[in-house]
Amino acid sequence: MIRVDFDDDDLQYKSIDAGGGNMYDYRGLPFTGTIVEFHNNGNLIGETECKNGYTNGWQRLYYSTGQIEREYYVECNRNYKSYKCWDEVGKLQMHIEYDENGNEISKLIYR
Repeated sequence: MIRVDFDDDDLQYKSIDAGGGNMYDYRGLPFTGTIVEFHNNGNLIGETECKNGYTNGWQRLYYSTGQIEREYYVECNRNYKSYKCWDEVGKLQMHIEYDENGNEISKLIYR
């Protein structure tokens, strides 16, 4: 799968789709791959998976330290599979599971 930097001039933000999700083109065609963006210190800000121009797949956001902050799966502007949040030291704070229709089936909040 192709990985493209968010600042790549060939990557173009196209629009917001009917459901509120971002759409991207790469070199004039709907983008399929992963968009990556970096903090000034070189660590990842985020990874956004796209399919046919739509935000679709695993989405990951990171603290400036490189520690993962959030990870979730999006399809058709809905969460599927799971959604997880961590604090800045890497402790899991929340974990939500979704069924194949995007309905929440479990939610755990850690303290």
